[in-house]
Amino acid sequence: MKKTRVPHRTKSPRVVQELSRLAAGLAASGSRIEDAFWENRLAAKIHAQLRTGDDQNLEAALDHLYDSDPSGYSEFIYAIEAAIECSIFTHDDRRYDVLMIAVPVLTWSRFSIPSGPIAEPMLENLRTQLQTHVLAENVQFVLADCLFSPDQLPRGYHLTHELAGKLWAAAVAGERCFHMNPRQLAETGRFLSDTRYLLGAIAVPQGKPMFRWQAEGSETRGGNPAAPKFSKEEIVQAWQTHGGEALRILFQGCAFELLVPDGFFSAWRMADRLARPYSMHATVDFLQTTLNISASRLRAVVAPFYDQWLEEYRISFTLKERDDVLYGIVWALVGDEDENSDIVGQIETTLRECGIAHTTLLQNRFLLEYCEECGAPLFPNPEGEVVHAEFPEEGEVAPIHLH
Repeated sequence: MKKTRVPHRTKSPRVVQELSRLAAGLAASGSRIEDAFWENRLAAKIHAQLRTGDDQNLEAALDHLYDSDPSGYSEFIYAIEAAIECSIFTHDDRRYDVLMIAVPVLTWSRFSIPSGPIAEPMLENLRTQLQTHVLAENVQFVLADCLFSPDQLPRGYHLTHELAGKLWAAAVAGERCFHMNPRQLAETGRFLSDTRYLLGAIAVPQGKPMFRWQAEGSETRGGNPAAPKFSKEEIVQAWQTHGGEALRILFQGCAFELLVPDGFFSAWRMADRLARPYSMHATVDFLQTTLNISASRLRAVVAPFYDQWLEEYRISFTLKERDDVLYGIVWALVGDEDENSDIVGQIETTLRECGIAHTTLLQNRFLLEYCEECGAPLFPNPEGEVVHAEFPEEGEVAPIHLH
């Protein structure tokens, strides 16, 4: 998830140095008890920064660690995420473990993909399916009454933490729905393939399970220790079946795949990874049905694009006998992926799964370029030029970009 960096205050070199030192200490730790020492101090410093409402020092420390200590960078970013999405919350003299969750939905459509307010009956149905198939018994949880597009998720660490705090408070108070003001949400871009998110929070008494796959048999089945337990795979399959049925009315005219609920950042990373092959399958299906051709008539052109380092691959689709780029998709690097990761192998495997056997791999180091008029990414043609994707006029397809 790209973080929008808005300079509110001047960053403090002293704070950046201390954050970097603590993260480096955690990365170099050799025991669980030393881990706890560094984690507690690092968490306290991160929370202090989140309370300022400014991400500058956190971002500066991440930049420093990225260049100087990759292991420290990984520890630091996970510590930030943990401080944002989970906590211990006290309400009416009881202490709760609380977690901000996200439920991703991968989807594509030639028409409009829904986002925005969710009607109360559908939200209640989703609550029922979550409680029945995913969550441990007797948890308190709340769902936001909105289907979020990526553009509508909170931008920046402190804004995400602020929303998490509101969701935690609603969950421990026993509320079922958290209202989002649609006027305060950003506009949603129109894409052929995209991701949608349900957001919420879970609260349980300290030490109790949140998810059904955590629970022992006695906790899962009303105190009967002989009751069978289900694997996580079985739980996810049941959720996708019944939760998907609950969402079907909302996603009319769309193909969609419901993913497993998880902590906010873990769910986001999972969706980002799975959205890349999903988007490619959606693109090839779209081209086949719209142009009335088989995938064997298409060619893919794959090229790496750089800023300071490798940021993404852009994949163009042409007819085998022509060089005009019909459509293009972006395969962004996520998580700890870099130039040493076998991204090209993943792309080629997915293209073969889509039925495309003709692939041109360009070795040039392309710069990240975008159309000056509409802002769309420019894509490589077989000759190594970056161009605007142009769908043929005879397709009579409304202008639409691909995520």
